[in-house]
Amino acid sequence: MLYFLCGLSIGLVICLWKYYQINIQLTDILHSLSQFEPVTSLSKIAQVRRNVNLLNNRYYYTQLELDLHRYLINKINLGYLRINEENCLIECNEEAKKLLHIHRWNPEILRLFLELVRSYELDQLIQQTRKIQQNLVIEWQFFPTANYILEEENNLEIENYKPVFLKAYSYPLPAGQVSIFIENKQLIKELSIRRDEAYSDLSHELRTPLTSLSLLAETLLKYTDNKGKIWVQQMSQEINRLIDLVQNWLEISTLEQSPYEMLKFQNLDLKQLIFSAWQSLKILADQEKISLEYKGEEKIIISADINRLTQVFVNLFDNSIKHGSPHSLISVNVEIKYSDFNNQFLEINIIDSGSGFNTNDLPYIFDRLYRGDKSRVRNTRGGSGLGLSIVKQIVEAHQGTIIANNHPETKGAWFKITLPMKIK
Repeated sequence: MLYFLCGLSIGLVICLWKYYQINIQLTDILHSLSQFEPVTSLSKIAQVRRNVNLLNNRYYYTQLELDLHRYLINKINLGYLRINEENCLIECNEEAKKLLHIHRWNPEILRLFLELVRSYELDQLIQQTRKIQQNLVIEWQFFPTANYILEEENNLEIENYKPVFLKAYSYPLPAGQVSIFIENKQLIKELSIRRDEAYSDLSHELRTPLTSLSLLAETLLKYTDNKGKIWVQQMSQEINRLIDLVQNWLEISTLEQSPYEMLKFQNLDLKQLIFSAWQSLKILADQEKISLEYKGEEKIIISADINRLTQVFVNLFDNSIKHGSPHSLISVNVEIKYSDFNNQFLEINIIDSGSGFNTNDLPYIFDRLYRGDKSRVRNTRGGSGLGLSIVKQIVEAHQGTIIANNHPETKGAWFKITLPMKIK
């Protein structure tokens, strides 16, 4: 009997200890399921069972919502990518596979994005988005790897890919991830090229009759009395304006189609070139009492086309004089800076104190024939509407960039040009 009582006591102690441990575990489980409202009238086991059922339901509906999002992402006409903090591609829809020619991606095997898509522009977009934690947008021409070999049913097929014009929107995500949406702009680019070709063809056809009209106007001017000369001179000015318009359009088209063939690179002194461009417009500037201020390195040697780069500064100075305020200052600030890869480049800021740009005009001022807000045209001296377009084409032909804005201090126009520091 004594042994029986001892064994029973030990068994009860073990049972109580197990019950205590189970109770602690149930309390921990209920604590982890604290998002659900507790029901104190139920036992802890019943509460756990209830909360687990609720959790299963929530998981089921979350999975349905996730499947719906994946379905929609695969159906939209935008490519979608998600890259993790280690630059591995972890999500990719069908449109992205089609646009970027991704054939070897497996979601179960992590691979670096650059192994799947050889695009320096996209890689830089990912790095910059992760670094500054801001949404970014780029447009570029994507060149897929040529002669990529596909294996389908043991048959080897070779595809020759053509370049395609794309636009990418990036968004930073938590934990260093980045999502990217890609838009196919090839059709719009082709339509734009066809439009420009049509204008160029028309410009070629117009050049000869306009030249003939100009010669006729000059001849007519010799045989017209003083009263009629005013009208003939005005007609001659309008014909010459049309000739300049046609010539500028042809110049832009040539620069766009073959920029490097049009440039003759040589080493030149940038400051000397800037003052030379200003000198050609000094008569116009003196009439408005506008002067030039240069800040920066005294001697910067770069490799560029002297005539084309002079044309850039002439057009920008002419724009500032045309829309500037009398007795004002045009400031040119030249700095040497370094990129993320420690490469040198020039940053040139041209700032005037004029009326500035209308905010709605800023995205379009480099478009051909674009005319902005009438309030910006203070001077009666008209232009062809192609000057800034030519500037943009020349700068980009030099592998540079140009951005227009309004300066926060002067409220006038602010052009920022970046050019690579290259010497022949």
